[in-house]
Amino acid sequence: MNDNASDRSAMTVSDAIKSGLKCRCPRCGKGKMFSGYLKVASSCSNCGLDLSGENAGDGAVPFIILLIGAIGVGLGAFLELKFSPPIWVLIAIVFPVVIGGTLAVMQPVKGILIALQYKNSAGDTGTEHFGDS
Repeated sequence: MNDNASDRSAMTVSDAIKSGLKCRCPRCGKGKMFSGYLKVASSCSNCGLDLSGENAGDGAVPFIILLIGAIGVGLGAFLELKFSPPIWVLIAIVFPVVIGGTLAVMQPVKGILIALQYKNSAGDTGTEHFGDS
């Protein structure tokens, strides 16, 4: 990962995705990006990058809906066509998969969005550049 805070051009998209998936600081790749499950930390504990103004908000939700929704529908359709179980069995199997899958990918997807915003100097409002002092 690039150690120079002012040179984002050396940071590749894959670097941003890796730090986002690990939920680590987009600048140094070491400090935690989140202080809670989805609460963005105020700053990086390692390099001091100010994360307080950054929040991907609901940006991750459409991607997660498409991904997990396709998995849930595919699983439900497969179970229905292959085994024809009662509806309560489908609900008992598909709902936990959808809920668990959503909770499992929410933080990493939000981390990817934040890291990509940092790489591209994009603020969440469009008027400020994330990470610029």
